Amino acid sequence: MAALAAGATFLTFVAPVVGEVIATLPPPFPKEPVTPLTAAGLAYEEVAFATTDGLTLRGWFVPAGQLDGPAIVYAPATSHDQRSGLSLLPAFHEAGYHVLLFSYRGHGQSDGLTGRFTYGEAESRDVDAAVQFLRQGKGVGRIALVGHSVGAVSAILSAARNPQVGAVVAVAPFTCVSEVWQTSRPKLVPRFILDWTLWIAEKTRGFDRDQVCPLDVVQDIAPRPLLIIHGTADRRITVEQVRRLLGAAGRPKSLWLVKGASHSGVRSPALDVLAPEVVTFLQAAWQRPREPVTGLAWEPVAQISMQ
Repeated sequence: MAALAAGATFLTFVAPVVGEVIATLPPPFPKEPVTPLTAAGLAYEEVAFATTDGLTLRGWFVPAGQLDGPAIVYAPATSHDQRSGLSLLPAFHEAGYHVLLFSYRGHGQSDGLTGRFTYGEAESRDVDAAVQFLRQGKGVGRIALVGHSVGAVSAILSAARNPQVGAVVAVAPFTCVSEVWQTSRPKLVPRFILDWTLWIAEKTRGFDRDQVCPLDVVQDIAPRPLLIIHGTADRRITVEQVRRLLGAAGRPKSLWLVKGASHSGVRSPALDVLAPEVVTFLQAAWQRPREPVTGLAWEPVAQISMQ
């Protein structure tokens, strides 16, 4: 009986914690990875830049044809590194954008311990560092953030405190980490178990769930444009959540709903296909005057089908 009780305790409390760590681990980064040159035939520079807490992040900088062109920083999703942005390079480069693909701390070849993922808290500070690198290291004046899932959350958190960001494209962002943990909860897993697992992650990695809540800060992005792209078949983050996030944002703002797209499918293939339309959105962002929020129009929700 004691063994059965111990086993039940392990399955109830320990297994979810172990599963969460495994689910957020970065992928292996091979010595000879696919690069912008091998994937898209584009010349690139291996770059490194520092975070405010002394870590060195690494990635690839793909220059535009014009030195004074705008730039896009791509923020990866959970368990992804700089390679996850490679499929977007052709459309962005052809449109005249510099592109920075980088890996979060503990991912790829960046400094930091593995297994320390914070759902956007530390990762958004890594996005801050990427923006500062483009501004100070490359002299780029116009910078847009594009991110998927936790990358979208990190982009929102970074842009909300960073006026140097000119526009944000958030693909499948959540409202707050505490909410998405419950809405994505498997039916057989008790609510308190997931709350326990998140609490363990907070204590062992040194972050606060209340600091990972784009819903609280998204209004600070205005009057810079915000585009949210979301799949109607996303089982992790509901359409209702992204509508609340959009409602909390200042203007200008847009929501593109991709019919039938899942949480992963809204990134690939949907975002890859929509990349030229994203470029059009960004071009309008650069041309838009910095007017007071009340003087900008609310752009309507767009329904998109990838079928």
